[in-house]
Amino acid sequence: MFKKILIGFVDQPLFTSLFVTDFAILLFHRPPFFFSVVMVGALVAMSMYMGQKLELFRK
Repeated sequence: MFKKILIGFVDQPLFTSLFVTDFAILLFHRPPFFFSVVMVGALVAMSMYMGQKLELFRK
């Protein structure tokens, strides 16, 4: 499962860098409230996209 996730992130370097940057900003900085809500929404959308793209639990 972890190998499939890593391969999915390596195949899409731009998406991976956006995801990691968004997560790091939310984790280590205190952006303004509205900007934070928008970034959390983007993080959720990216997570749902990768969940659909990887199909981890399909045999």
